[in-house]
Amino acid sequence: MSKIIAIMSLALAAGTVSASPNKLAPHTPLITSGAVQVDSTDFEGNMLRIPENRRDEVRMSYDRVATIVDNMFVTRVVAAKAREAGLHKDPAVQKRLQQVQEGVLAELYVQKIEKEAAGVNLEQRARELYKAEQAKFMTPEEVHIQHILVNLNGRTRETALERAKQAAAEAKAGEDFLALATRYSDDPDKKRNGGDLGYSSPTSFTEPVRKAIATLKTKGEIAGPVESEFGFHVVRFVDRKAPKPIPFEAVRKQIIQAETERLMKQRREALLQEVRSPANVTVHRQNIEQLVVKMDPADVRRSLEEASAKTVAK
Repeated sequence: MSKIIAIMSLALAAGTVSASPNKLAPHTPLITSGAVQVDSTDFEGNMLRIPENRRDEVRMSYDRVATIVDNMFVTRVVAAKAREAGLHKDPAVQKRLQQVQEGVLAELYVQKIEKEAAGVNLEQRARELYKAEQAKFMTPEEVHIQHILVNLNGRTRETALERAKQAAAEAKAGEDFLALATRYSDDPDKKRNGGDLGYSSPTSFTEPVRKAIATLKTKGEIAGPVESEFGFHVVRFVDRKAPKPIPFEAVRKQIIQAETERLMKQRREALLQEVRSPANVTVHRQNIEQLVVKMDPADVRRSLEEASAKTVAK
């Protein structure tokens, strides 16, 4: 059962399954204790703190739902005790309660802006970006190379170079390159690939080898020995696949997602600019500075050292 729930959770997170949770009537009681009650509307309010695409996952688990309801009940009872103790009358506490409410509303407003941005049809924009930025949507160049590596394990640099030169000379004379790889190469992957590396990106090679490969144009052409930190390389060029455009449909979702995120960010920044830009916004810097506790860093370090010494002494 737990495995099924895990699979369902992943499907929900990916948006491949749409759940329709039971909706209780507003204010349906969930836990009651005298005058204290936690109801269905409390639960729906609490769910707003959870990202929308994760809410169905939470609702799938009785334990998680019950824990949320229990936490709300405990919080409400303890909050009632705080009111009885008069803690809510403190001006700073009242401001903090106001800030919590404002924080929730502000977050909901930002979510509204983001949801509106996500709802914009960006199909045409994606096609325009695909054409305008074609270089970003290309398959990378690939080269097919056969390879011999002569390393310096148990050899001097001179003897390793001489061995690599011998392999290169025999290859240029027409010897079967893969047979030479079997005889000469110290490449640890030789047992797996026999010296034939197949197609790969030129960027996967160490820089000296990459530069040598870039000069090869004709099938069967040999380059090397080329020295790198791994030893001496001899390479045979087989083929090259030039970059080519990736079909629009293969990158459509990627482009739309990136543009949606850009649009969300743009609208969030525009909101902040709108909030901060009015001429009647005044930052009372001197008053803010009065809130800062001014301490000498040396005094802070000394206090920490003294506290640490006392702890060790105990």
